[in-house]
Amino acid sequence: MKRTITAVALSLISAAAMAQESGWYVGGAFGRSEVKDFCGGFATGTQCEDTEITLKAMGGYQFTRNFALEMGLTGAGEFEASGVGTRTTINIGIAEGTAVLIFPLGDKFSVFGKAGLYSATVETRTENFFGGTNTEDKRSSDLTYGAGVGFAITPKLLLRGEWQRYQDVESANFQKSDVDIFTLGVVYRFF
Repeated sequence: MKRTITAVALSLISAAAMAQESGWYVGGAFGRSEVKDFCGGFATGTQCEDTEITLKAMGGYQFTRNFALEMGLTGAGEFEASGVGTRTTINIGIAEGTAVLIFPLGDKFSVFGKAGLYSATVETRTENFFGGTNTEDKRSSDLTYGAGVGFAITPKLLLRGEWQRYQDVESANFQKSDVDIFTLGVVYRFF
């Protein structure tokens, strides 16, 4: 009988401890994005920007101290190339779903890795010297993965830095290109 009471008590304590490390969270981040092959598709002498400011919103559910599922929306920026008589601009928007593995390093610090799938919409707008404009949208989906570090400012507020790669994003002016994003953000935990 004592063993049964002890087992039940330990189970309840374990469930209560687990409940404190699980729950919903939301966050936002800003940083820098880079399209690897954007500038390679233009003629020599073309002025080209392949890095841009990025904004990201994310939310998810942390099931245990070490595992979460996360959704995110990223505005990867507006990239521009201009040469003799033409200007090309691309806008990249990304939606993603990832699994996150978290490795706490004490009470305040953690490192994490993430992997999942993304869906990107890339709008390409080309304007020529004579006033002609062509706009084309291209959608693609593939793998995304990344890694980062976290620092708990308070038990509910987390500062987070991360790198993430969106593999093989397609556009009208380049076939496929990896998009790398480096962000610094804040996460609020509801648990």
